[in-house]
Amino acid sequence: MKIKCLLAALAISAVLSVPVQAQDEVETRHEIAITYGGVPNSVWIDAFTDIVAAMFGETHKNQHYIGPIGLEYFYHTSPLIGVGAVGVFATNNQDAFYKETKTSYLTKSYATIMPAIKFNWLRKHNWGMYTKLAIGGTYAFMTDEDCDNGLKTHINDFLFNFQASLLGVEAGNDHVRGFVELGVGEQGIALAGLRYKF
Repeated sequence: MKIKCLLAALAISAVLSVPVQAQDEVETRHEIAITYGGVPNSVWIDAFTDIVAAMFGETHKNQHYIGPIGLEYFYHTSPLIGVGAVGVFATNNQDAFYKETKTSYLTKSYATIMPAIKFNWLRKHNWGMYTKLAIGGTYAFMTDEDCDNGLKTHINDFLFNFQASLLGVEAGNDHVRGFVELGVGEQGIALAGLRYKF
């Protein structure tokens, strides 16, 4: 009889402790993040463009990259799944030479918008792991300023783009977390950032 009473008391205390534990964790539905990455898809596009240009005697030097800088928003329909969008901006400046003579100054910029989905497959109180997939398009625009007469030529294009972050790790508290991601896409093959959940 004493054992049955003890087991019943343990069962009741276990049931009553569940709401107390749940109150320790803050449920957040929204999150915004800012990211900075390295080696995005736009770098590969530029590298391919440089190879094609070199076939016609033009070389590009003194390249300076900025970005990719990303901004994200996700709404969590469940603790596992978040849906939202990713915006990315990257730009680079370079000098164009034809047979060792500088001919123009190039500015290339890439603005990307992608609907995205995020899978939070490991959730802990102060850290988590996830996978992210985004697919969308990039508006690419280039300005070619001629060194001789200062005339500017503008070239615009629209490209398919994506981000597949296979592994993301975040750590912090219920509202603010730092994170790193590894994958491939316009946000980069590696990126880091800061996330705010509310």
